[in-house]
Amino acid sequence: MKLRPAALLMHRYVGLAMAAFLTVSGLTGSIIAFNHELDEWLNPSLFERLSDAPPLPATEIIAEIERQDPNIYVSFFEFEEEPDHNAVAFVQPRPDPETGEAVEPGYNQIFADPATGRIAGKREWGALRVDAAHLLPFLYKLHYSLHIPGVWGLFFMGIVAIFWTVDCLVGFYLTLPGGRPFWRKWAPAWKLKRGAAPHRRNLDLHRAGGLWLWPVLFVVALSGVALNLPDHVFKPVVGFFAELTPDLRDLAAERLNAKYDEPPQIGYPEALALAQRAAAERGIMEPASMLWYPKDYAAIGVGFGDPHGTGLGASWVFFDDRTGELLHVQIPGTGTAADTFVQLQFPLHSGQIIGLPGRILISLTGLVVAVLSVTGVLIWARKRKSARAAKALRAPDAEPHRHAAPAE
Repeated sequence: MKLRPAALLMHRYVGLAMAAFLTVSGLTGSIIAFNHELDEWLNPSLFERLSDAPPLPATEIIAEIERQDPNIYVSFFEFEEEPDHNAVAFVQPRPDPETGEAVEPGYNQIFADPATGRIAGKREWGALRVDAAHLLPFLYKLHYSLHIPGVWGLFFMGIVAIFWTVDCLVGFYLTLPGGRPFWRKWAPAWKLKRGAAPHRRNLDLHRAGGLWLWPVLFVVALSGVALNLPDHVFKPVVGFFAELTPDLRDLAAERLNAKYDEPPQIGYPEALALAQRAAAERGIMEPASMLWYPKDYAAIGVGFGDPHGTGLGASWVFFDDRTGELLHVQIPGTGTAADTFVQLQFPLHSGQIIGLPGRILISLTGLVVAVLSVTGVLIWARKRKSARAAKALRAPDAEPHRHAAPAE
């Protein structure tokens, strides 16, 4: 089979197989590009603080949250930059010291008054619920995993992203004209024909929409592979072509299966003080913005810089929670070119690399992904209907003498 017919078959059937998943991912991606703003708008009772007193230090807010519910511990805390907002913390069940068992509290996110540490609201982020409090987290998790349990949802949508990345290249190839003059023959592929019939309008919309946003579509597809299959696919492929240095994921993989007999010796206050000194020594000028305590890794991390701002994201400093030993420092934009390429993927996928204009573009791109998926199915359905009609005309029972009245 020649290249172009083979590419057309691949584009058609791979597109059909992905259409439903890309429609869901595109529409949810269009919404969660403004996840924080929409979540705050839907849930003012969770985010808006009622007091106007000066906020407590972050470590005191964490201690007060844990005091109010001794069965949980704060695993992630983000410093609230907006003075009229509650502090936000993610929590996990605290294992019983004697049995090692933990009871799920029924929630994993807490909103607390930063002036007092008093818990103002709770919810289970990512739960299969669509009430106002859970809608945005539900859509966020639906976007990257379809709510398929465990790692299987990540794997599934990562595989979809691989096929989508390849299909982007195939689709672009199919728009290229044969023969010359190249540019004159290619120009119609970028346009919508005025007054066209519905089937022609679908074709033009599918082709031109894909062409005009092709660079963004390709970046979103490729970064989807990076975010869902970083260790299984993306980093091994990047590392094959260029040098990668160990990052946070490598640290996590190294420490997750290790055995630690000694109890933790440092907590958030000590880690924050150590991290601020380490950051100053390494020229990290941004203020501390996040605290992360993945106890399974026996490590505490402190993030510096706005996690939702422009650029490559926050810097991180990690320490061993048994010894206080510095384990890892990650400063975006440093390291090898391959390191920077890997760090680019989430800022590109979310659009936050260039701030609000980038997020608007990603939101529009999500809508385009859904439109391309739907128009692709409509094009296939019409061609299938036409092929069936042509086959029926060629069938023996379609010949005129077959329909002659029987003799009496």
